[in-house]
Amino acid sequence: MMKALSSHSLHLVLSLFFLPMIVVYAVTGLLYMGGVDQHFTSHVAVHELNAADQPPYEDSCRELERRGVALPEGKVRPFKGNYLLGPMTDTHVLFLRKGQALRAEVVEPGIYPNLMLAHKGKTGWWFTALGYGAALSLIILYVTGILLMWKNRGKRKLMLVSAFLGTAAVVVGYLML
Repeated sequence: MMKALSSHSLHLVLSLFFLPMIVVYAVTGLLYMGGVDQHFTSHVAVHELNAADQPPYEDSCRELERRGVALPEGKVRPFKGNYLLGPMTDTHVLFLRKGQALRAEVVEPGIYPNLMLAHKGKTGWWFTALGYGAALSLIILYVTGILLMWKNRGKRKLMLVSAFLGTAAVVVGYLML
């Protein structure tokens, strides 16, 4: 049986517990860096509205309801230079003004935008706690992994060379900014 506090057991337990969260970060990060649209896996309905309407867009909300759109609860609030009705993790309405035009995007988010919000720490305390735990566990996993491998004299040189090259790559990347 494993010792409860050994580096090996700590390494094993943390890596398996946080694996799903690390996979979420890896997949959403790769998709984001690859230029995948924020509405990937979402259903978006666009409605052109009367541009004369102003925040809080009461006339626009009535018009959307008249068109059969089920509006989320809550009040229209400012959001990144535009306006939002409803929580980003559920069906919501983005009011977007471009020049003299006003449109509403009714968004039913799919799995990707919700996981991207989790990646950004914007889905509530639970995913924020899991995110902090995953980040801290990565540090612990590297330390325990190094401790486990350091015992093998043959791999020390490889570890040191790899660490040096990785550090040099980050420094070069920073200097290229």
